[in-house]
Amino acid sequence: MSDLPFVAVIMAGGQGQRFWPLSTPERPKQFLDLQRTGRTLIQSTYDRVVGLAGDSNNVLVATAARYVPLVREQLPDVPRRNVLVEPMSRDSAPAIALANLLIERRFGDVVAGFFSSDHLIGAGQGFSDVIRTAARTAQTEDGLVTVGIKPTRPATGYGYIQTGESIGSGYKVGRFVEKPNIHIAESYLDSGDYLWNAGIFVWRVSAALAELDKYVPELMGPLRQAVQEDRVEEVFPTLQRISIDYALMEHTNRAYVVPAAFQWDDIGDWVALERHMQHEDIGHGANTVVGRHIGLDTSGNIVYTEDPEDVIVTLGVHDLVIVKRGHAILLVHKNRVEEIKTLLADERMGGLF
Repeated sequence: MSDLPFVAVIMAGGQGQRFWPLSTPERPKQFLDLQRTGRTLIQSTYDRVVGLAGDSNNVLVATAARYVPLVREQLPDVPRRNVLVEPMSRDSAPAIALANLLIERRFGDVVAGFFSSDHLIGAGQGFSDVIRTAARTAQTEDGLVTVGIKPTRPATGYGYIQTGESIGSGYKVGRFVEKPNIHIAESYLDSGDYLWNAGIFVWRVSAALAELDKYVPELMGPLRQAVQEDRVEEVFPTLQRISIDYALMEHTNRAYVVPAAFQWDDIGDWVALERHMQHEDIGHGANTVVGRHIGLDTSGNIVYTEDPEDVIVTLGVHDLVIVKRGHAILLVHKNRVEEIKTLLADERMGGLF
């Protein structure tokens, strides 16, 4: 794949709140088999990256302390020492910075790839080929490489990357842009100059650490000292909460993007998952159904229950998300699923998430 060894890091600290009530603090989205394939999202991620890394000894998992038992249960081949524990969630920049420091100390200046544990990526060789290209680009350009998905629709739920100067199999990054409105997304699609930001990063550890030192010294100074003094658990909760895009990728002039055409979705909410349900799950009236459902004059709904004893009956309702898990039932209009996180923050939801 590249001259240097490759280490894969699976980022698995998220809570997946927009998939409540299926996703809970005890078993969040990445540990669920949302598509009922027999493999959870984190297991599918591991399946994709372990071959790139050579074997499980070169696969690390960054996660919260409370999820370590789930990681060990679902990824038994990953050595215990390869599970990197984040003492507290501080967003992606502190977690990725810590992982790079620990990789440098243990593996040296290798090429590292960072992969979300809860994304959906299609089967086939396309993913591996793109990551190999990204690893080569990271070495030849001594840059920080991200993966950009060629858009197939004017999506408003993703960030975008504008491509700049062409460099072999990729591009210099022109700029990173936030989630656009529909009109801007349509213009991005028409231009052919924008890619979806897949949140996949590949780089030499030395290059990433140098740029992190340059752009977020207030993060790296305390973190480097904490790693040296074995005080990460004490120092990590005091670090700034910031994403890797804001902390580093939007500022560095060493950012590159490799385009990809494989199927990708961050499946951030129930409506996103609907795009990937199997055809046999599409019931009468174009409802997307998992479980037992009886409907009359009802269409466009997502109906989901894993309990074979349950039956969900709908009459005269349209475009709803209806999910039952245990004693919790969610009913929300499709165009408001983004607000589930706000709902969970309501004090009346105490104990439910």
